[in-house]
Amino acid sequence: MNTNVFSNYRNWLDAQKIPKGKKAVLLSALTLFAEFGFNGTSTAKIAQTAGVSQATIFKYFKTKQDLLIAILQPIIQNFFPVYRDDFLAEWQNFNTLRELVHFIIHDRYRFLKENSDAFTILLSEMLTNQTIRRLFQKILQSSKPIFVKQFQKKLLQNGVRKDLDSLAVFRTLLGQLLTYFLQQKFAPQIKVNEENDLKEIEDQIIRAISGQKREAN
Repeated sequence: MNTNVFSNYRNWLDAQKIPKGKKAVLLSALTLFAEFGFNGTSTAKIAQTAGVSQATIFKYFKTKQDLLIAILQPIIQNFFPVYRDDFLAEWQNFNTLRELVHFIIHDRYRFLKENSDAFTILLSEMLTNQTIRRLFQKILQSSKPIFVKQFQKKLLQNGVRKDLDSLAVFRTLLGQLLTYFLQQKFAPQIKVNEENDLKEIEDQIIRAISGQKREAN
């Protein structure tokens, strides 16, 4: 497959020059794995949804595990290194903690929404699938030195508590964002107002990493 950078997995896949049947299998598996889980989805169901035979699936993918990796590997290998470099270049334009946090929350939340199915699968499989976990850890380890160094420097310049290291700040950012993303994914009955909710998330993060107190009403 072409390994061009992408910001939306479905759009990226649609642009790939691969056989129509293979593309249909990947898209069907993406939807079904996200809804029913990897173990809860049979190749028969994938074939039915894709409008192909099971033989077509195994023509392109030796096992269902290979199909899963074919979906997630481009996301892990293409997105994260490029995101790291683009992210670090982009956030040099912001000069206050509020601007930095606003950029991170809105930019990454938009990406999570646009790739909701893919990230639902990735988060689920990282808990139980050693192959996926190793792929992800390999990318993180290669990115960690440059990311941590620049991330820490920029944060300290903009008022982050000196007793917090960059990983603690990253966990705070990621934890808040993923919790909100998963809430909307798995508890859609809970009413949300994204603009207000994301603003509240920003406020909570800033208070946590800067030591600022909530302003009185």
